[in-house]
Amino acid sequence: MKSWFLFCISMPVFSTLYAQSKSAQLGGKIIAFDQYAAKEMQQWQIPGMAIAIVRNNEIIYSKGFGIRKIGSTEKVDTKTYFSCASTTKAMTATCMGILVDEGKVQWNDPVQKFLPEFMLSDPYVTRELTIADLFIHNTGVGNTDFLWSENSLSEEEILSRMKLVKPAYSFRGSFIYQNIFYLVAGKVIEKIAGKPWHVFIKERIFDPLAMYRTKAVYKQVNDENHAYPHFFADKKITVIDKSLADGIGPAGSVSSCADDIALWMKCILDCSKYNNGRLVKPATWNYLFKPKTLVPESQFYPTQYLTKPNFTTYAMGWFQQDYKGYKINYHTGSLAGEVAIH
Repeated sequence: MKSWFLFCISMPVFSTLYAQSKSAQLGGKIIAFDQYAAKEMQQWQIPGMAIAIVRNNEIIYSKGFGIRKIGSTEKVDTKTYFSCASTTKAMTATCMGILVDEGKVQWNDPVQKFLPEFMLSDPYVTRELTIADLFIHNTGVGNTDFLWSENSLSEEEILSRMKLVKPAYSFRGSFIYQNIFYLVAGKVIEKIAGKPWHVFIKERIFDPLAMYRTKAVYKQVNDENHAYPHFFADKKITVIDKSLADGIGPAGSVSSCADDIALWMKCILDCSKYNNGRLVKPATWNYLFKPKTLVPESQFYPTQYLTKPNFTTYAMGWFQQDYKGYKINYHTGSLAGEVAIH
């Protein structure tokens, strides 16, 4: 019912695929996975999707399936644009980590140090809110997606209205997913770096990693090779209007393709290293993945009833859980008719 974009890293879920190291055996497993992916795409009625797999710092699989738009013959390939949606968040957290390494900000700095005009309904929370708090959904402010998903408000108007939102729970007392604070983080990055978030992320992440087909905001995607959002309506799968997250860019506006995201996956799995350097210091990279917030059952993925995790936490743009003795870091992204996961 939706266009899918899967960024698959070497998680335990895929461990059986890589049980053998010999190329012939691996090739056989990839063929089997190929068939599995095609079968599941049909079962879930997915018009098109793309998958990339990274193992041992090598891209061993990158492939497109299906079509970009129902009713057409335009095939998905490894350069087809898909919405990354909320998987953007980990990238924005890394941007802040870059500035932390440069000594221009600290995680425990108050947000008002950089954005003195930003206010919440509670003066105490306004004063105590730190840079780290922006990334971990623990501020006490409930979901405020109505400010961007069903409105045409500017970034400034969205942020100004946050002072009207009453707390849903105590400050740092629980977890409720919150997109708007990633927009705040983007404004802090802009204030410190002297350039908009969408420019900073291109210069400091996309360009160094050679992710040349990756765009920070959808309005920069000027290419016919892009997937369309689909949904099941009137008893059939149909194309729907594109849902844009450009208004809260740092929370979910990046668009990319399987080939480019595979490069991002390589960087993630190699402690932020790439060919000519690394994005952040090892200590900063470890900090980004250190659990920050306990996620209650009511706020976690329904898959928990199948995977039965012993812990569910959130780090800096990453959901976390255990699965068969392994710790998994991952994130999904959802816009109307489009889904991503890495």
